[in-house]
Amino acid sequence: MRLPSRDRAALTDCPKGQVAGSLSAIASMWAAPVSAQSLAPPGTVTAYGLLMWLGFGIACTAAGALWVRQRLRLQQQRVQRDVETLIALSEHAVWRTDAEHRLLMWRPSPEAEGPAWQLANQQGQAFAQLFALEDDPEDALALRMAAGSTIGPLRAVLKSDGSRWLLRAQATLDAQGRVLGYLGTAQPLAPALQARHDKVLLSRLWGVMAQPTFLLQSEAQGWTVRQVSPAAQQLVGGEPGALLGQAWEAVRKALPPDMAQALERLEPGGVVTVAGWQARLVEVDAGSDLPASRLLCLSTEAKPQAQEDQESFVYSISHDLRAPIRVVEGFSRILKEDYGRFLDRIGNDHLDRVLAAAARMNSMIDALLALSRLQSQPLARKPVDLSQLATYILEDLRRDQPERAAEVLIEPGIIVQGDPTLLRVALENLLGNAWKYSSKCPQTRIEFKRELTEGQNTLVVADNGAGFDMRFADRLFGVFQRLHSAKDFQGTGVGLASVRRIIRRHGGDIWAESEVGQGARFYFTL
Repeated sequence: MRLPSRDRAALTDCPKGQVAGSLSAIASMWAAPVSAQSLAPPGTVTAYGLLMWLGFGIACTAAGALWVRQRLRLQQQRVQRDVETLIALSEHAVWRTDAEHRLLMWRPSPEAEGPAWQLANQQGQAFAQLFALEDDPEDALALRMAAGSTIGPLRAVLKSDGSRWLLRAQATLDAQGRVLGYLGTAQPLAPALQARHDKVLLSRLWGVMAQPTFLLQSEAQGWTVRQVSPAAQQLVGGEPGALLGQAWEAVRKALPPDMAQALERLEPGGVVTVAGWQARLVEVDAGSDLPASRLLCLSTEAKPQAQEDQESFVYSISHDLRAPIRVVEGFSRILKEDYGRFLDRIGNDHLDRVLAAAARMNSMIDALLALSRLQSQPLARKPVDLSQLATYILEDLRRDQPERAAEVLIEPGIIVQGDPTLLRVALENLLGNAWKYSSKCPQTRIEFKRELTEGQNTLVVADNGAGFDMRFADRLFGVFQRLHSAKDFQGTGVGLASVRRIIRRHGGDIWAESEVGQGARFYFTL
């Protein structure tokens, strides 16, 4: 028996709460006939029973279908709310198209300006008419969308103003796999490229920082080391990269005891001076969506009074010494020019020795002043092509002595970060020494190259000259220290002292290996 269409419609459309009421009504409707079964004929009782159960089954089926439909509707509403929430939280513009790839929705990013908001009024326009892919045919974007291909990340141009965007999108499909449209994001390309540039620049800066610097990040277990500069790694010790991810407490204890104790009490924004170092802890405000971070910067303690005293001392030496030297040199020259003809050969030789000594003293004062300036001169940080510098220096040396037979080998592409002026002074001294001390060889050979020494990248200046005795190597870099006679090789004894000071100001070191008569090899790091 079928229910009337009016009754079936009522069961289908009524809410779930009303279904129970309908079932109660049906049950009460059939209760009277069933209660009179004893008065009815047997066949009639069977028909009434079947009719009752049939009606009850139809009612249950209708109620179940209604319940499933309502459950699916609630689930769809929940999914739709989740999608809308994710769209609202997106940092980029979010867009959606229909099956014909017309723009249905454009939600600009919160910080968007200009064209991003204008696109919100372009609903109904074909998406491929608004954007075009860079360096692709005009219809490339339309072909991709027609094929249901994933978009992105692709660079596109907004046709209305020529601005460049980064598009990402995924096709949405129905149960049969048909494309219902696209859901995607759009990001202005300039900020994206700038963010990537800033990230690369920061990673490069960590590798060339001259001062020990630690980046600390807050995690569940406490502060950990997120990044370190090479100078900081050298201060703590260990293999490069070994500090990354370690607990700051353990790293702090690996520092010198006085410094470790002072850093334990250092609060953000504070400065502490200990053991010749000045430590500054800076709170990094990276926003609420990133972990808290701190920057610990260590620098050598400034000593303005000591530096002022040193400059005053050097100034006094240069002026107080030059005055009597000028007197000695001047009167010796007058004596030679005006009365030299009255002196014999030995007398003139004595005058020549006095003049040579005065000239040598002037050279030593000049060298002493230059050495002092190396200590106080501000240090610049720029890319320096040492191979090119070495080429220029050796060309000048060859120009002064074109008759010398010399073989020069310079490794190309040696580029470092440092002060161009100071590094030129260091190379002029090293290569000048190599040229000078190999002058008595029939064939001069000078090399400038890179080598891996005990796992460390080093630069080497080598020659086949006179060499020196390694027993006196500790005197090699001292001021006014010479390992050869001035008669054999001219010089003031300040050049290598200047080189070591320059190298150490660049965070490196220098040492030498040699044998008498077998040349010398000077190794240095930066």
